[in-house]
Amino acid sequence: TLLAIALRPDALAAQLGLAALSPRVLKLDPAQSLPADGPAYARDLDILPNTLPPDRHLGYAVQWFGLALAVLVTALVVTFRKSSRTP
Repeated sequence: TLLAIALRPDALAAQLGLAALSPRVLKLDPAQSLPADGPAYARDLDILPNTLPPDRHLGYAVQWFGLALAVLVTALVVTFRKSSRTP
């Protein structure tokens, strides 16, 4: 039994007696029997789809930088408009 709080691939490979580990997500084996004394983690082997293609990432980046620019311009306008009205 191996208890790992954080996974370091090189250290884990050494513990398992392997030359190297492939950069993959480790999941529980669905064929392994469930413990009788309590709940177990879900065992699904479905690969998660890439839900955000690169174009979508770029779109979100442009959207958030645009929002930041709009807030900055608004803050500057409000700041300088107040200071010009002061007698």
